Parts: sequence; structure tokens; C-alpha cells
Amino acid sequence: MTRLARFTLGRLAREAGLSRSSLLHYETLGLLVPVARSTAGYRLYDETQRERLRAICAYRAAGLPLAAIRDVLANEADAAAQILERHLMVLTEEIARLKQRQNAIATLLAQPSFRRRGKKRGKDAWVAMLRSAGFDDAEMDRWHAEFEAENPDSHAAFLASLGLTPKEVNAIRRRAKLTGNAAIGHAA
Repeated sequence: MTRLARFTLGRLAREAGLSRSSLLHYETLGLLVPVARSTAGYRLYDETQRERLRAICAYRAAGLPLAAIRDVLANEADAAAQILERHLMVLTEEIARLKQRQNAIATLLAQPSFRRRGKKRGKDAWVAMLRSAGFDDAEMDRWHAEFEAENPDSHAAFLASLGLTPKEVNAIRRRAKLTGNAAIGHAA
């Protein structure tokens, strides 16, 4: 008879990079249950529970709340996949809301009242800031299109404040208008 590997709470916690109290909390929620106790009363876990803890950690890293993890672990693959799909859609909606906020902040930073307060930013510094915030070329084009549509005069003043030539300002504004018109065409 092969003896199953047994792991203590402390060992599992160390392997997972978690505190003992986290594992005890998981036990309270029914996520991780010891398979036995040692003669000294220590909780013991087997390889199945070790793998379950790895799954819990993966779901936590994906941002699932513990209640959703309990549901995923308690359901068959199809139901678990539906739970994960719902969580993915919630994250997608949250990202869209955050992108809107990000665009709004970038627009506020481009306003004259904020440009006067800080050091003068050139085009390269502005683009570098947006890139570090996660904007790619398409997102920058959309941002310019929204700014142009909402307040063309402020957009033109902002572009000029970056040290761009009138020809460069006009080219960016033309592209912004085309991007805005294309977005309207796709929405129709």
C-alpha cells in the first residue's frame, strides 16, 4: 500500500507564498479542507488539496473573488467556464470604464489651466506619458478625435502648446476628424 504524501498547513502556505491565516480562511470558506490530522493535531493535506490550492491561487491572480472561486471549484467544467466568462465580461466593462476615465484625465491635462501650472511639455514628452499610460497609436488617434469633436479650439491650442508647427497641428486635426468620422460611420 502506497502512502499518500501529506503536507502541513505551514508547508502549503510557504509553497503558495501565502500566510497561514489565508489558508485557515480558505478552510473556513470550504475552499481548502484538510484530509486528516496528525497525532499532534496538525492539519494535513494531500496532493489533491495542494493542486486545489494552486488553482485557488491562479483564480485569485485572475482577480476572482473568493465566492466566485468557491462556485468555480464546486461546479462542472461547463458551469465553471460560464462563471469565468461572466468575470471576463465584467473585467472588459471595467476596463472600458477605466479607459474612458483615462481619456478624460488626459483631456484635462491638456487644458490650458493645467499646462500653465507645470513645466512645458513637448510632443515627445506628451506622447511618452500617454504611451506609459498604455495608449497605443489607435487609442491616441481616438483621444485626439474626441478632443477635436468636443472642443476644437482647445485641441488646436493644446497641439500648438506642444511646440508643433501649424502644418503639424493641421495634419493631426485632419486625422482626428477622419478618425471621428470613421467611428461615427462604424456606429451607424
